[in-house]
Amino acid sequence: MPRDLYAMPPFESLSFVASICLTRLSRGTRRDLAGYDIGKRRNLAPVPHIALDMAKELLRVVQICNGDQPVPAAEIAAKIEAILRGIPDEEAFHLASISTEEREAVKDQISEQIRDAILAAYTVMAIERAPEPAKAIETNGWKGHESITADEKPRYKWRHTWAGKKGDDFVGYKDGTCVGRIFRLDYTQQCEKWFWLVEHVPLERLERQCPSGGWEWGAREAACRVEKCYDAIMRLNGKGV
Repeated sequence: MPRDLYAMPPFESLSFVASICLTRLSRGTRRDLAGYDIGKRRNLAPVPHIALDMAKELLRVVQICNGDQPVPAAEIAAKIEAILRGIPDEEAFHLASISTEEREAVKDQISEQIRDAILAAYTVMAIERAPEPAKAIETNGWKGHESITADEKPRYKWRHTWAGKKGDDFVGYKDGTCVGRIFRLDYTQQCEKWFWLVEHVPLERLERQCPSGGWEWGAREAACRVEKCYDAIMRLNGKGV
């Protein structure tokens, strides 16, 4: 199924939307239109509602005009209703068939009749949509001068968090002391990010002026961020590096 109906040519949108509207009819409504035998016990009471719903759906994806004037949904619905009421009993009976092939054939035929009737009576044009605003670039909260530069590299030793198990999860050490951890979460919607955490610093009344956790776009940047924040916390607490 096309994801963007607005990208389709208008004449294709007409038949496609009409077909979708027929497809989503409940089983009971299809049985009403089809009857319980050819030409027997057909109930056409739902037809006006089906036609108006279809007309409204069509106007969501295309412009339908008579000269310079837009055509109201009720006028389009009247043409659709006439087509639905004019379906021969033999064809209508297949709308509720257990055979998918039979149902689809009738549905396609009706959709094409609706398309042709609208094209013959009106001018159909694509809806001009305003361009979507550019998505905001997601930042990690740091100012430009605080970002990790392209030539920065981790200064401490980093290794896989779990011995004997490789993956996107590392811990960093400085002189044998763990400074923090970086990792990715592949099963989340944020799987492209690398999250980082500064290791707990065993100091009383710990002072800090930078966060102890966050994210970066890459492992290198995340490792550098851990080292910067760890060192900053240590300096602030009189443990200069």
